[in-house]
Amino acid sequence: MTRAEELELIKKSGKADAIALQEKSSGMTGTELNAEDNKIPRFKSAVKEKNMLDRKAGQQDGFVCISSEGRVVRLIQNYDSNVFTGEPEELPAQFRFVWSTDPTKARPFIASSTSYYNTGDCCLNKAGEARRSRIDANVFDPDVSPEFWEDPYAV
Repeated sequence: MTRAEELELIKKSGKADAIALQEKSSGMTGTELNAEDNKIPRFKSAVKEKNMLDRKAGQQDGFVCISSEGRVVRLIQNYDSNVFTGEPEELPAQFRFVWSTDPTKARPFIASSTSYYNTGDCCLNKAGEARRSRIDANVFDPDVSPEFWEDPYAV
C-alpha cells in the first residue's frame, strides 16, 4: 500500500467515525461527547462543507461541532451560515454548548440562558482553574458567585 493510499484510508475511517458519532450523539451525555472530541468536526470546516440551513437542528439531536474556542456545541436552530458568519459563541440562539463533568475538558465560563451548567458540569474561571457546578441551571460566573461552584479536585 502506498502512502497516498494509507492517507486516503485514514481519511475515510475518520469520516466514518464522525458520521457514526453524529448518529449516536442524541443518546450521549456532554461528558461522553467531549471525551470523543477528536471525532467531532470543527465549526469552520463544517460550514465550508455544508450550510447550517441544511444540517439537522434540535435540542438533543442537532448537528454537533466544535467552535474555534474549543467548545462542543449542538445546532439547535437552523440559520444561513453564508449570511451569519459568526462563531457559535456569537450565535447563542442557534447553538447550545455541551458541557462535560470532566474537569480536564473544561473551557472558560460563558453565561448563556440556552447553555446553563447543571450539577457536576465544569468550566474554567478567569484564573484558568477548573470549577464544578454545585447546582442545576447555573448561569452564575464562578468568579462573581463562587458559592455556586466547587473545586473538582478538592477532597
